[in-house]
Formats: sequence, structure tokens, C-alpha cells
Amino acid sequence: MGHSVAQWTNAILSQMPRGVLWQRSTSLDLYKYSQGYAPRLEQAEVSADNLLLEMRPETTVQMLDEWEAYLGLPECVAEPVSSIEYRRYSVVEKYHRKGGLQAWNIQKLATDLGFTVEVDETFPHHCMRSCTYPLWEQKYRYILRVNVYGIPGAYMTCLDDVLTPLLTSDARVLECTLQRYKVGGLYYEFYYAV
Repeated sequence: MGHSVAQWTNAILSQMPRGVLWQRSTSLDLYKYSQGYAPRLEQAEVSADNLLLEMRPETTVQMLDEWEAYLGLPECVAEPVSSIEYRRYSVVEKYHRKGGLQAWNIQKLATDLGFTVEVDETFPHHCMRSCTYPLWEQKYRYILRVNVYGIPGAYMTCLDDVLTPLLTSDARVLECTLQRYKVGGLYYEFYYAV
């Protein structure tokens, strides 16, 4: 899509007046003068082409910091994140996020962040439910059970050494993000399956 240095040189020369003093021979100073400005124009054109990629969060690289500042990211980071792919994941997820905090939407939020989860809601028993439906205590009405897959050993156990963190950084990011976007009065219970 970009023009070469020779094409930019010819474009500059075509803007010059015609006449005896304005000869366009490649050995003369006017051509060399025009040829000196042509690389700058070529670089500006390449930079403009690259700027098109920066307009969307899915393809941004150079303006990732600006996208994060615009969207208020990082929201929940346990450790300094150096991965551009993870940072771009977060930017794309928040840029395209839709409202709603139903169980399926919470599950989609976690999936968009790169986690495999399943969210279970507990509903109270009533006369229209089958007889085999469990009788949950009233406190479970306001608790969503989040089953997280693919993060083994998320919590420290008594068999771990003292250098093991209480909660792994991936699990901390997931829990912090979901806690940040929860409906008031609802609580999460996180279960980490292997």
C-alpha cells in the first residue's frame, strides 16, 4: 500500500515548477534534494498504515498503554503482567463487555478473560419443583458457586512450603475481577477443580 522512495521523489519533483532552472535529471542537485525528503514521506506513510492497526484493541501493540488507560485497566493484577497477549485479552474483553450479571454472563466474562469456569445458581425449593430437588438453606440463595477448571493448586495447602503463595496469581485475578462486578447482596464460592 505504501509508495517507494523513487515514487515519492517523483511526486515531489512533479510539484516543482518547470523551466531551465528546474531540470529533473537524476544527477542534478534538485533531484538529490527531492530524494532526501522522500524517505521521510515513506516513513510517514508506513506509520499511518500502522496507525490503522492501533484503532482496534484486537490488533493494538504500540498504543496498548493508551487503551489500558482509557478503559481503566489493569483492574485486578496480582503480579506485574508482562505478556502483551494477556494485556490485549483484558483490553478486548472490557472494550466489548456488555451489561448484565446473570450466571451465563459471569461465565462469559471469565471465559473472555481466558478461564474455564461454570457458574451454578442455587434456587429455593417451591411446590412447582420436583421432589428430588435439593432443599438448600436460605443463605445459599445469595451464593453463586463458581467451578474453575484448569488452575490446579490454586490455594496453598498445609503440605506446601512457605514460599508457596496463599492463592496463585491466576486465581487471584479471576476472583478479584468477578468480585468487582457482582450484584450487591450476592456472594461467590470458588471451587478449583483439577
